[in-house]
Amino acid sequence: MLTILVGSALLLTGCHQNTTEKLPPVKGRNLTAMVISDDHVIAPSLHDNGSAFDSYAGNDAGADLKYSATIFKAFIAKAIATKPDVVIVSGDITNNGEKASHEYVARQLQRLTQHRIHVYVIPGNHDLNNPLTRGFKGKKQHEVEAIDAAQFKQIYAKAGYNEAVAHDSNSLSYLVKPSKKTWFLMLNSAIYKSNYQQGSSTVGGGLPDGTLDWVAKIGREAKKQHAILIPVLHHNTMNHTMINQGYTIGYADQVRDVFSKANVKLTLSGHIHAQSIKHKTVNGKELTDIASGALILGEHYYGTLTLDQQTGKAQYHATSLNVSAYIQQHQGVKAAKAYQKYDHDVLYASGYNAALSSLYEDRDETQYSTKKMKTLATGMGEANIAMFRGTPVKQTPAVLAWEQLPDSVRLKEFILKTKNLHGNLQWSGAVR
Repeated sequence: MLTILVGSALLLTGCHQNTTEKLPPVKGRNLTAMVISDDHVIAPSLHDNGSAFDSYAGNDAGADLKYSATIFKAFIAKAIATKPDVVIVSGDITNNGEKASHEYVARQLQRLTQHRIHVYVIPGNHDLNNPLTRGFKGKKQHEVEAIDAAQFKQIYAKAGYNEAVAHDSNSLSYLVKPSKKTWFLMLNSAIYKSNYQQGSSTVGGGLPDGTLDWVAKIGREAKKQHAILIPVLHHNTMNHTMINQGYTIGYADQVRDVFSKANVKLTLSGHIHAQSIKHKTVNGKELTDIASGALILGEHYYGTLTLDQQTGKAQYHATSLNVSAYIQQHQGVKAAKAYQKYDHDVLYASGYNAALSSLYEDRDETQYSTKKMKTLATGMGEANIAMFRGTPVKQTPAVLAWEQLPDSVRLKEFILKTKNLHGNLQWSGAVR
């Protein structure tokens, strides 16, 4: 991602069997789902908080990788306390697809199913066949075991796959019906089969041949049953930011056309790490894509989607997860304060350092003083935080300094766009 936009003592039964008692369907007029994306969890067993891990975590584009497991546990605790009907995780579940990290997440998710909460996951571009899996010990890092598609389906058997009423024969996509009138179409948009050959995970996404035909078939059935159909995928169904290559799904026009004809009005995605809500008119009907901000960074957003299954109306709002309160409760005030400082500094620094590097590259042409470049870098740090939050950047002197620069200066357009970040935290509309 571009920086500025950018075994256990417990047995994991879901890893070893394909049968489980299914949770009862949701009853009542309303259905509530908590939605997260891009949690990028690295299992605590894979590092010792040594110098190698500290160095690696400090260069992760503003993500709180050092706290990834803690943040995820804080979300699990929040979900247990909130008691939604459904929890959805829309990809990039793990840091780099480590088997140990997937198993760790699955154990945490089982705590939700034990509380009678339906859990549905799909993979993101980091999660499968990832050649960059790493563990850390002292000053060194080492390769650890990754997983393939079959293992993913097995590990997350209790997080969607056992509850599926239909499976796509071409991919890890599946359909779940937590209630008679609400269906979630969990679509695997990650491309991973050539990852080992290229030596990295594939950022871009798409749907394999045949999957859209399967989606269209389900769409026809949903219309016949007068059911709400909501696709969930990792990649965005429309452009959310200035930088969209690799983030918006391949052949997006075709995907949106099929969704529209299936009477889909809302899709849930992630991937860009920024909290963002966009709309597009398709075949004369409005389609909304809600990209969940990454749980691993920024405000650590989770979304709450409430569906009135009788009227087909929906409401959504993004809420900041209070990770520091969770840390204070379990580790004390000192640990919470250390986290708060790290949380701000790592995201601010990713924007500040990217801007400073760019400004230094252009220094021969611009002739900016060191003081001016640091002021501008400060503005970028502030704008970077605003982008991930999905809210307008404050008009500080450092931000306003960018407005005085020529339009040809790199990054100026990004700063200006962060002044107009509105409507990304709440949404309401028809979903049927």
